[in-house]
Amino acid sequence: MGRAAWPGGGTARFFVVSPHLDDAVFSCGMLLASCPGSIVCTVFCGDPVPPQKTEWDRRAGHRDSHDALRARVEEDEHALGVVSARAVRLPFLDSQYGSTPSLDALVQALTQAWRQTGSARLVAPLGLYHSDHVLVGDACRALVRAHRPCDPVFYEDALYRTIPGAASGRYEALACDGFVFAPLDASMAGQLRRPGAANAKWRAVHAYRSQLRALDDAHPHDLVEPERYVRFNPLPPKAPS
Repeated sequence: MGRAAWPGGGTARFFVVSPHLDDAVFSCGMLLASCPGSIVCTVFCGDPVPPQKTEWDRRAGHRDSHDALRARVEEDEHALGVVSARAVRLPFLDSQYGSTPSLDALVQALTQAWRQTGSARLVAPLGLYHSDHVLVGDACRALVRAHRPCDPVFYEDALYRTIPGAASGRYEALACDGFVFAPLDASMAGQLRRPGAANAKWRAVHAYRSQLRALDDAHPHDLVEPERYVRFNPLPPKAPS
């Protein structure tokens, strides 16, 4: 599997799209640990002005949104360091702060960030349950339709994939929309079995201390389950009749 050039030196094997500051590690930590130099592009990293106070941030132990974003970026830097990934962070606001970007704005920003990696292999969320995840999943599929990246991969969003019917319903909807999916190719599946990857993921997961606190679970069981991926491609357009 080839590596894509990264501006300023270095290479990236994968461009992993993460709705929030933890989703990529929670859902793809073993893959990231197995492929040093990959990029994690986190979408919702904006800091609202003026700062806001939300129930989720309070549960996580933060005074307000400014305190939360500062702490969460520090946690993310630590976690990505453990799995040897690089961060790209987009300035969109998390839906809990009352401002959701348009699909077009998100597609444009993700496309630009993806191209800056030399169009590294795309790894994106299926987009389950949470409105932010659904929006990011939709944006990534719009990118796939418009730019036809080579062999894109979608992951089942950790934690939300445990909700009954969440993943199966999403697959059914995508099939109706013209997407076909298949198991991983052997080379990528083999990446997930790299020695030490599971341990690295577990250490990276625990870097997100505030989010585990908000979940009331220092050891979320789903995060030790196998990561689940599918290869996605839209069906070719129908020929004119």
